[in-house]
Amino acid sequence: MAKDSIVKVRDLLIEYGHGKNKVSAVKEVSFDIYKGETFGLVGESGSGKSTIGKALMGIEPINDGTIYYQDTLAFGKAPNLIKMNEKMEHHIKVMKLNQTAITKALEIYSEEYKRVYFKYIEGRYYDLKSKETVEYSDNKIRKIEEGLDLKDHKLVSKSKDPKLKLVEDAVREIIKRILKLYKLQDKSLAFLKMLKEDGIINPELLKKVNELHSKTNKLTVKIRKSESKMYLTIQEIEKVRNDVRKGKYKSVKRFFFDLGKLLEVLIAEHKLVSSMISDLKQAQKLSSAIVSTGRDKKQWLKWIDEKIATIDDKSKVAEFELIKELMSIESIQKTLEKSPKYSLPTSSERHELKKQMQMIFQDPASSLNDRMPVEEIIAEGLDNFPELYKNEQAAQTYIDWFNSNNPDKVGKITLENIRYQKVKQFLILQLLTTVGMLPEHLSRYPHEFSGGQRQRIGIARALVMKPSFVVCDEPISALDVSIRAQVINLLAKFQLEFDLTYIFIAHDLSVVRFIANRIAVIYRGDIVELADADELFNNPLHPYTKSLLSAVPLPDPDLEKKKKSIKYKPEEQHFDYITDSPKWIEVQKGHFILANEREVSEIKSEKRKIKKIEKGA
Repeated sequence: MAKDSIVKVRDLLIEYGHGKNKVSAVKEVSFDIYKGETFGLVGESGSGKSTIGKALMGIEPINDGTIYYQDTLAFGKAPNLIKMNEKMEHHIKVMKLNQTAITKALEIYSEEYKRVYFKYIEGRYYDLKSKETVEYSDNKIRKIEEGLDLKDHKLVSKSKDPKLKLVEDAVREIIKRILKLYKLQDKSLAFLKMLKEDGIINPELLKKVNELHSKTNKLTVKIRKSESKMYLTIQEIEKVRNDVRKGKYKSVKRFFFDLGKLLEVLIAEHKLVSSMISDLKQAQKLSSAIVSTGRDKKQWLKWIDEKIATIDDKSKVAEFELIKELMSIESIQKTLEKSPKYSLPTSSERHELKKQMQMIFQDPASSLNDRMPVEEIIAEGLDNFPELYKNEQAAQTYIDWFNSNNPDKVGKITLENIRYQKVKQFLILQLLTTVGMLPEHLSRYPHEFSGGQRQRIGIARALVMKPSFVVCDEPISALDVSIRAQVINLLAKFQLEFDLTYIFIAHDLSVVRFIANRIAVIYRGDIVELADADELFNNPLHPYTKSLLSAVPLPDPDLEKKKKSIKYKPEEQHFDYITDSPKWIEVQKGHFILANEREVSEIKSEKRKIKKIEKGA
């Protein structure tokens, strides 16, 4: 049975600063929180977990991404396929420019290779203009004999070979653009899947848009593989050159053979990429055309007509004609603007959200106003939402309580003579005693209480609103160890009584294990692993999760002494992310990890080994 998501976070991006000083605190994370569960969010200080919590409450400004509450847009921005396509077009344009730069650089590098080859192998001069070889007029011997140390001949002088570095930089830039394209394509495909489930877009139009986005995604995957091969080939060329500098090459023929083979591979892959980038550019233009609106749509229709006039391929002409036909239908963006789900909430809807979504803050001292008594602190929410106590159900609850405690018929009250101010005071007192405080505490101020008592007041302040979703931002980290269990038990009790959904933010995995149903591990703004609590503890997959778990202290002193701490070294453990980029992958049901193909392959291989050992045992 499918679980209902009460909160959906999609591609949440939060940045601080501007220009070169810009820092991404949260890097386009996505996750769902199911109704009635406790969702744990764990990471070290500065990882972005509290920033996410504040964003869910609308406290933290969002640069990009969307937060849905009960399948309706709550905070952020509704996805915009037009803007996504514009960004994709820009990245492809930059990729094309870099590809042109690589073409010129490789031509120069290849010519330089030929010049040096003919000079030191055949003793002839290679004319770069005529592309022919001639004898040197001074009759000097330039050929290098076999067995000599090549480093003395400066075959790989950096001053003579600046173009290889240019090629490497351009390839690296293309790979970076591909990673950005990946994120945009994943975002657009996920959004199109959501639109299909909603059923508000014309099915034929949505099908074609999805087809075009899938096509660009597949082309991008192919380009990434070729660019990765080019990048690794450049590293091999550099290794050959470095071996020459270190005196490891004694054969000049071997040197030119090795370098020549690598250069052939580099040029062949570059030609493949050039044609694929052209195909990608064409497919992306069609994607942009079909979702366009207004003046842009007119420009794209003109471009399509020009293409049809110059194309002989009947199948391609038919595709262009189909796109023209689908462009006559109301655009996806226009439909979304009319949809309540994808429209920003009105002021009254935002007001209602404040009632439905509440927060328990990390520091119980600074989150309470020291100038207000406890009764006023808790009553503040009821004053903003008087309907919470000015209703027949709340009144009847108060009447039943009052009459049962006043058996004298003269003093009994009814709905006709009730005073709602008394109902409010009753609700506050009832909640305060439920969190373990006393009636006389109502007139006291926050500084008169201990940390645990202040946190109980904070819990009461949040729950008096009768929310359905509560953000618990490290609610026990500032408390003594002896008080932590009490607060956790209190939260668990209220979850059952009021059917609450929590997101529990903490830096201590050992605490979250006992309260969370599922746990997401966050590192520097990226969620790196997500699984059920027991699964995460019994089978951690990401090296950062393993590092966090190894830091959890054990109650047994002997086991604690034997325990080995695992250090997370991203530069070493993710050494190939430049050529094999990580993706959010479900390695087994409900267990997700941010990993690349090599890491996933290693995880699966390790599982097979464990199964063999278990069968053998």
